[in-house]
Amino acid sequence: MKLPILASIIGTGAVFAPSTSHSSSSTAVALRSSTADNMNGWIIDESKPCYGLPGAPYSFMDPLGIARNRSVSTVKRLREAEVMHGRVAMMASVGYIIGESIPTIGYGMDIHHTIANNQLAELPLTLLLPFFLAVNFAEAYRANKGWVDPKEGSLFTLRDGYYPGDLGFDPFGLKPTNAKAFSDMQEGELNNGRLAMLAALGMCVQEQVSGEGILQHLGL
Repeated sequence: MKLPILASIIGTGAVFAPSTSHSSSSTAVALRSSTADNMNGWIIDESKPCYGLPGAPYSFMDPLGIARNRSVSTVKRLREAEVMHGRVAMMASVGYIIGESIPTIGYGMDIHHTIANNQLAELPLTLLLPFFLAVNFAEAYRANKGWVDPKEGSLFTLRDGYYPGDLGFDPFGLKPTNAKAFSDMQEGELNNGRLAMLAALGMCVQEQVSGEGILQHLGL
């Protein structure tokens, strides 16, 4: 059952990069009114794939045409979803290894305890409730930060001056101030997130089939 892990590692994030998309010039002109600072140096360019958003260091590939001929608003929403899912997947990939392979308060010193797939169901309500409340607060903050109020505009629409995924949360001051450096950092985040989504999926499938933890299955 090592195949899912190998497939996750081999999978390249560039496959999931969005393809070329176009929209009306009036929409692009309206959105260009947002300052470059608010958009991290991104200038909407209809001549470039996905209007010039970073994220595909090799080539743009979208075999299912998900981002093809989409508006700027839709492309931004797709990128927001990709960034957020990638961040969750990166935490999940690490969580799979740590959560089932180190001593914990709940499971004691036995490092090969319940597999990660089954741990959430074993948590008591006293831990589940704060966990879900934290998720709800985080999502509410994200919605208020970047999404248009449904009462004021269309559903599922990001604010014109909001850059997808930029919530202003940077406690360690890692965000570059230079547009090129920011673009390079985001490409790294996107590719790591894409790989992490494959990795988390592979870990989930492997544990479901084998019933063993990731490191336990490898004999570690």
